This record gives sequence, structure tokens and C-alpha cells, in this order.
Amino acid sequence: MVPEDWKVEPLSKLLEKIIDYRGQSVPKAKSGIPLITARNVRAGFIDFSAKEYVSEEAFDAWMSRGIPSKGDILFTTEAPLGNACRFPETGRYAVGQRTVSLRPNEKLLNAEYLLYFLLSERGQRLIDLRSSGSTAKGIKSSELKKVKITLPSELPEQKKIAQILSTWDQAITATERLLENSQQRKKGLMQQLLTGKKRLPGFEGEWGKVKLASVAEMSSGGTPKSSVNEYYNGDIPWVSIADMTSKGKWIDCTEKNLSKLGIDNSSARLYPAKTVLYAMYASIGECSIARVPVSSSQAILGIRPGKDLHYEFLYFYLSSLKEEIKLQGQQGTQSNLNAGMVKGFKIPLPSLQEQIGISEVLNSADEEIEALEKSIFALKQEKKALMQQLLTGKRRVQVDMEAA
Repeated sequence: MVPEDWKVEPLSKLLEKIIDYRGQSVPKAKSGIPLITARNVRAGFIDFSAKEYVSEEAFDAWMSRGIPSKGDILFTTEAPLGNACRFPETGRYAVGQRTVSLRPNEKLLNAEYLLYFLLSERGQRLIDLRSSGSTAKGIKSSELKKVKITLPSELPEQKKIAQILSTWDQAITATERLLENSQQRKKGLMQQLLTGKKRLPGFEGEWGKVKLASVAEMSSGGTPKSSVNEYYNGDIPWVSIADMTSKGKWIDCTEKNLSKLGIDNSSARLYPAKTVLYAMYASIGECSIARVPVSSSQAILGIRPGKDLHYEFLYFYLSSLKEEIKLQGQQGTQSNLNAGMVKGFKIPLPSLQEQIGISEVLNSADEEIEALEKSIFALKQEKKALMQQLLTGKRRVQVDMEAA
């Protein structure tokens, strides 16, 4: 139900102009005026990590359909469909394919309100209903104009709603910055603590450096025949690469389980708790720790540290090598690892007590990161619920009409 003092109008009646660049082929240049395409437009912001340009000479001809201005909303019409953000307030930009610029009629529609409506669940659903295409959905400007917006009749109420949602965005952005700082801080700690460049109080003396095979036992897993149902659906977790990437550091349950019969009739084996699991294929360098006894596929190496090696220290050290290992695979020098290569890894080996101390410091950093990630998730969920209420009129805001 829409409140009596609200209205439902198609975009065609609320916009002053739509500038459509969807069908044009961008004359890109190595430098010049920054280009904004659908790949740059995200949900609420512009991502310039992938930079492209239009030359000064080509700009006027390219932008002959119209130049967006402050207050316009950029909207992606396909690949991906439905992202929206504000056009930059300052600077000169070209706009590329699969993107349209929406210019609200300032007397009828607040630009910020439009942005939040387009990104809301209801807005996305209405956009999807008017889109077409089987493999990659898209929407034509003629159909986009028909999308009906639910909005307060008075601009001050639209503006107030947008301001409230903007406050939530600011809180999310601030927490994301804190998360990024914590992640960078942990990365710095790993680089210093795991190499001995920085020592914990009370520890001194030179570290040794040994081959991993000399301080740990290791073996790869296996996959029972999938055609034999009795080999599966038991009570033994069977770790795959997908389990490692989705679960993270600790694994205590998996998508598939094996039976004892499956273990006995395959090269799969049972690893004890505190085994470090290391990916040798696909997502090479991914690392996890078994919290309970598990088995694994042949793509994963189970590493059981000996008495001189702490399992969490090993986990953090192997995790610190992840980017280096992945880079080697991308460059084609080694797309996969094997047990022999991992056995030959040379690792620094401080005393067991110092290994445990280092692990505790890095665990604390992980706990801080996890807490911030949970805060961001909670803020996003709360904002999502608030959008649903505010943008439909189920929850009203107080507006001082005289001040407005």
C-alpha cells in the first residue's frame, strides 16, 4: 500500500533527460579524458581500477548525444544490468557503452532518492521485469522509462530519506576503511614476524631454516569412485578446494562426506585434527587447518607438523606465500604444485615457544578482521531492511517543511 501523499510514476514523467550511449563503439586512447563504462559503474560508486581514456580530439564527437553533469545518475543497461552511481561532481569524463545517464526533473525527483530506489530490491526487481535477453540480460531506454518509481510527492521527504540512507553508507564506508587498515596491518605483521625481521619480546638468537619435509609428514588425498554410493554419505568430512575457499582457516564440515568403505577403497586417507591442508591444483597456495579428522581430494596435501613445528605457525607461513605461489602459476612457470615441491619448501624455524607467540599475535589480528567483517555485514543487512521500509512508505520520516 502506498501512502496517500505518495505517488507511483514512470521514470518518463520524472526525468528531464536520458542520455543513451549503449550502442556506440568507444574510440579509446592511451591517455586523455577518463572514460566511464559499465565496468566502472558499481552499486553506488565508480571504480576506476580499470582505467580507459578518450582522446581530447575525439571527446566532442563522442559525447555529441549529451554530456552528463553533477546530479545525473549513471545506470548500466547490461553486462552488468542494474548498477547505478552518481556522476562525479568535479572533473571531465566521457561515458561509454552499456551506460545511460539519467537526469531527474529537479522539481519532481531528488537524484539521491532515485539512486537508492534503483539499487533497492524493489527497484532491481522492476528493472529485471522489463529487461530482455537469455544469456546476458539488458534493458532498452524505452523500457527503462516505463519503470515505475514509488516516491513521496514532496521533495523534502525524498531528500530526507536519501540523507538517512547516505548516513548508513558513510558508516559502511568508514568500517570498510577500518577493515582495509586491519588487513594491511596484518600483512605487515606477517612479513615481519614470519621472517624474524621483528621479534617478540623475550626472544632472541638466530633462526634456523629447514626443509618442510624434515619437520612434517605429508601426503595427498584421493577420490573414491563416484559411481559407488556406499563410498559416500558417511561421517568422514572430505575436503575439496571449494571447501577450503569457502570455509577459510578452519574446516570442520564439508559439502561431501566419505564412509569408511570409501577411505578403504581409494587413495583417500584420514588426516588427524590440526593437519594443515594445502591446495596443489586450481587455487594453488590456499591453506586451511582441519579442526576435526578429515580426508581430502588428491588436489590437497595434508601436512602433519612434527614436534618442532607448530601447526598454526605453518599455516600462517604458507599463507604468506600464497600470492607468490599464485603469481608463479599465472606466469606459467608452474601452474600446479606437487608433494615433492612442497616437501622442498624451506621454512624459517624459531623455537616452538616463539612460533606459538607469533601465531597468537596473528590470531588476534584475524579476530579483529573477522569482527569488522561481521560489522560490515550487519550494517549492510540493516541498511537493506531500512531501504525496503523507507522507499515504500512503510516507515515515514519527519520533515520540517518550513525549514525545507
